[in-house]
This record gives sequence, structure tokens and C-alpha cells, in this order.
Amino acid sequence: MATESKGHGIQSVELGLGILKKISEARKPLTATEISNLCDISKSKLHKYLTSFTRAGFLQKNQDLKYLLGTELILLGLKASEQLDIQDICLPYITKLREMLNETVALAIWGESGPFFIRWEQSNRAINLGIKTGSRVSVTESAPGRLFSAYLPKEKTQSLILNELKTNQIDDLLLKELNEVKRKGFALTSGTLVPGITAVSCPVFDLNGSILAALTVVSMNDVLDISEHSDFIINLKQIALELSQALGFKP
Repeated sequence: MATESKGHGIQSVELGLGILKKISEARKPLTATEISNLCDISKSKLHKYLTSFTRAGFLQKNQDLKYLLGTELILLGLKASEQLDIQDICLPYITKLREMLNETVALAIWGESGPFFIRWEQSNRAINLGIKTGSRVSVTESAPGRLFSAYLPKEKTQSLILNELKTNQIDDLLLKELNEVKRKGFALTSGTLVPGITAVSCPVFDLNGSILAALTVVSMNDVLDISEHSDFIINLKQIALELSQALGFKP
């Protein structure tokens, strides 16, 4: 392209990407003024970028005239995540668990705006949850969200949690629940996102022992024994451990 020269980048592109990164790092919708201050750029110059990114679907503007990451940018990130080894490595373990239980099994990873599913393998039961590969879920009301909130460093999750709860401080009850998730080694939600549906997530660790993904089973309420020491929980933890080991984790 005529505008590209060897050894030099395109300044306007780099500036635009910098704007997207600042919006992403904020982890909440921002006004044009807030973005202008964060990026140290005039509002008149910023407006052109915001308009172009919104048209392209990289940003979206909500009813409060605040900007947040758009669907096209999220899908682009999903395409990038598909290049991760975990996409291919996880499939045999997800398939094994689905065939063992005849329940929907999924894998979620952490993104800038919270957890989203990179694999969603449906059971033979005809249950339409409106969730699929690429779906982003709540940090506080989904099993993957609670799992990541328990295991990730506070600085990665706190702003998202506070934004969802519309508060300035995480209450003691939620902190106690997250501590309990980490003690038990799994997160459980029932009816919080979809009435009549239970979800259970176990951590998948990377070679450094940090949480990388949430191996999640989704079923109708009262189908599975979700007590702490049930065969189901033991099997879910075991397969999550096997997947972790396949990714280089050493217990």
C-alpha cells in the first residue's frame, strides 16, 4: 500500500489501536471525554476514530452515549484465541466428559471483559440456552465467572465485579463465597442466568499453575449430584486435571 513504508509503521493505525487498548483496559463503558483524557488526544481528533471504529463494529455506543468493545472486535479476539493450542488439546477431554455424562460441556477462557466460551459441545438433550461459542458470561452470576473471580489476581477481576454489582466495594458475603470456591476447587451456579439450569466449573491450569480456563458442565437442575464429594465432581476435577497436565501443568 502506498501509505506503508519499510521500517516505519502507520502512525494513525498505531494511534487507533492505542485507543482501543485504553477502552479495553478500562473494563467499563467510557464517554468520549473519558477516552480523550485517557489517551491524551483532543475530542475533535478522537471523534473520527470513534466514528470509524463504531461503523466497523469494533466499538459500540450504548444508550448512555458511552463506548465499549464491539462484537466484531470480540469475534476478532475469538479468532485469535482459536490459534491457541488449548483449542485443539481440550477437545478430547470435553468429548470424554460429554459422553460420560450426556450433558453439555464447555470451555471458557478469560478475556478483557470477562469469561467467554471458546468451546461449547451440546449434549443430546434438546436444551437451548442461547449460549454458544463466543458468548461472554457474567463475572458474578456464571460458574466460569465465579471460578475466575476466585482464582485470578484481584486487579484483573475487581473492576468488572464492581461494575456488575454497581457498587464501590465487594461485600464480605461474596468474598466468603469466592474463598469457598477456591477451597472446594469448583464453582457452582443454579438458576442465576437461566432458570432451571445448573452449571459447574473446574479450573484448568497452565504450566505456571495459573488458571487458564474453566471446564464447565451445564445441565438441568437436579440431574447431577453436585455435592462436594460426589462422583460427578470427582470425575470433573480429574478430567480438568488431565487437561491441565496436557497443557504442561505439574501438580
